[in-house]
Amino acid sequence: MSQLPRQFRDSDPRDGAVAVRPTLFANMCWSLFMIALATLAMPSLADSRVATTRAQASIDFCIIIPAVIRVTAVTQPDLVVIEERDIALGYIDLDVGTSVKLTSNSRAGFLLAASYDTKLLSRVEVRISSQNLHASSGQGSMRVTSGPTIEKVLPIGYRLHLAPGAVAGAYRWPVALAFSLATA
Repeated sequence: MSQLPRQFRDSDPRDGAVAVRPTLFANMCWSLFMIALATLAMPSLADSRVATTRAQASIDFCIIIPAVIRVTAVTQPDLVVIEERDIALGYIDLDVGTSVKLTSNSRAGFLLAASYDTKLLSRVEVRISSQNLHASSGQGSMRVTSGPTIEKVLPIGYRLHLAPGAVAGAYRWPVALAFSLATA
């Protein structure tokens, strides 16, 4: 049986030697030797006449974030009260008749559409974000320019032009608004 160097063999109680197991240093030397040997062998593999195939792959992907709009009413009147002085003027001005909370990630703004009760009103002006929507014949729409917003409260004002023959009294709120995404 061949003899291992003393640091790699178990101790022999007869000679009073203490067992020394392979050390971390010895393991590292062995690993470096194997890496060097593999590196030296590489050029000979490259010179061989064995056919090799190389494969390349690429992945193209595109992340699309769809445009969204979310609108919730903060305040919305249930009624509009028409008084005699409003009939004499022919309209009712409401600086803030409605307010909504708007969230949108669209840079193109949004579309606002308005419809109204033609028995009570002849036309409607809607004021939002320093822009005016003029609706006649019962409906109208416009593009509102605004960038992306998160939970932005928008006050909406109105000028309600009364229909001929309107009489004083309390009426159900006559205007409906619809918000939608604007295309770029």
